[in-house]
Amino acid sequence: MTREPHDPTKLIRFVARQTLTGVIAGWTVLLGLLWMDIGGLGTRVAASPDRELVTFMLAGAFGVTFGFVGILWGVMVLLPHED
Repeated sequence: MTREPHDPTKLIRFVARQTLTGVIAGWTVLLGLLWMDIGGLGTRVAASPDRELVTFMLAGAFGVTFGFVGILWGVMVLLPHED
């Protein structure tokens, strides 16, 4: 049985793709929370004198959190199992 050559960047590309998917999902959720003003979050951010900083901090937190969720989802569900 012949095996295909090992690609050393395959895992890195997989993790990067899953991370990017998670970050985009997190930013989409944040945009929805701000736009629909759930819990008054959009109003509070808009009324803040440092709204750019608050938005940047929220985007970073949501991006990191959902990025890790994307990696976990990819490893637990999408990664093919080899026996």
